Amino acid sequence: MATKVKATYELVDVVSAAIIVYEDQGFVRSGAGHTEYDDDGNIVKEIKDNKTAVKARLNSSEPFNPETIKSATDLIDTFNSKMMLKKMAGSVSSFDENIIKCFRDENVSENFLISIIASLPHSLTVDKQREKIGDKMAQLKHSSNYFGNKGERYKLSVEVLDVKYIQTSSVYMITTVYAGRDVIKFWWRDQPDISDIIKDKTINIVGTVNKHENSKYTGCKETMLNRVKFNAGP
Repeated sequence: MATKVKATYELVDVVSAAIIVYEDQGFVRSGAGHTEYDDDGNIVKEIKDNKTAVKARLNSSEPFNPETIKSATDLIDTFNSKMMLKKMAGSVSSFDENIIKCFRDENVSENFLISIIASLPHSLTVDKQREKIGDKMAQLKHSSNYFGNKGERYKLSVEVLDVKYIQTSSVYMITTVYAGRDVIKFWWRDQPDISDIIKDKTINIVGTVNKHENSKYTGCKETMLNRVKFNAGP
């Protein structure tokens, strides 16, 4: 039996495809693709995960325009610089190691590396958001106080600062700010993905104060809620 030869793509093309797919549909995790239907059961739209969509774009005959190639080159340079700084600081994670592997050669053939590259535009967006959140938390460190009494239930109007998906446990950690000063956090374990629904918005919730703690990461006094429900009213 003949050995199947893996398709090989130029690195800049894979990154270009990743940028196009991300601009078109945002980020869909591997295996999270889905099909949308109308009320009559007809297929309206098929959403592929980004890795699958990137491979489909690479296998099409459509060329990449110069602007996209320039963006791809800039992204490669950005991540190479970030990885160099992390190496110097001795803070390279396992994900960083995979990024380094992606950029080691000018050609890419492994599906796993294509999957990593497909996630990089989203990772860059997340990094910028993390920097923004870090600046905000540094400000709140001087104003945030513990809210409420443990075990008591409250209705609150809060500003959503961050929605972070914790892949290892399949939950969302939601960070909010109450009255422009107090940091309030809670876990969200239910579906669907609520990131785009509540991010950067002011929402009404009801929740029970679970605990108060001083974050070792930000230095902020934080209040953790549980049994949280959305749109609880003013």
